[in-house]
Amino acid sequence: MLASDYLDAVRRLPIGTLGDLTGGQPCVVLSPHPDDESLGAGGLIACACAAGQRTEVVLITDGGASHPKSPSYPRQRLIELRRAELEQAAALLGLPPDHVHRLGLPDTQAPTKGPPFDAAVDAIAAICVHAAAKSLLVTWDGDPHCDHQATARIAEAVCRRHKEITLWAYPIWGWHLDPAEPLNRPAPEGLRLDISAQQARKRAAIDAHVSQMTDLIDDDPDGFRFTDQTLAPFVGRYEYYLKVTP
Repeated sequence: MLASDYLDAVRRLPIGTLGDLTGGQPCVVLSPHPDDESLGAGGLIACACAAGQRTEVVLITDGGASHPKSPSYPRQRLIELRRAELEQAAALLGLPPDHVHRLGLPDTQAPTKGPPFDAAVDAIAAICVHAAAKSLLVTWDGDPHCDHQATARIAEAVCRRHKEITLWAYPIWGWHLDPAEPLNRPAPEGLRLDISAQQARKRAAIDAHVSQMTDLIDDDPDGFRFTDQTLAPFVGRYEYYLKVTP
């Protein structure tokens, strides 16, 4: 199956409800970088908070590698900026401050094995247990980014340990795969979530990540910035969740 065919199938997934994803129970969202939570699952987070459903977000890395050559925003200042952006985005989505957690791992260095991987699994599992979470949402392992793939592996390990937790994946950079790239995957299973009632809140949360959405940091020729094209998959009526079997 080509990437274009796979992604077309994702876009045609059946429409489901928040209850279909979470069972009306607490959920935990894993975000490799500050902004992934708003882009891929901001609508779900806003829907869950509006419904009074406990939701926790875990930020895996510090986001400090998005503008590596900026003189005005050296690494520590950028980390602090992105932390503040996440706090504002979370508040806009309805999350209490104590429902946002940070592992603080270096950007681009989320672990896939060894003691750092085990420590990340332990930390997220503890958050899930404390929240009594019944669903865990994570970036898709088909996203072409090392931190997204590592975070997916961490989530799978958590759910193998806690089999009562259902695992869902949301694509981020997978939306921009080369359409002609072959994907050795079965047809996607999952659902679309209609977030139209929360679209405005989601867009406000996305926009709160100013360092990623604007030219605020304009002194790094290699710095990252979303464009209208790269942002397009995240500002529509639906969010997309793929069922994962750990």
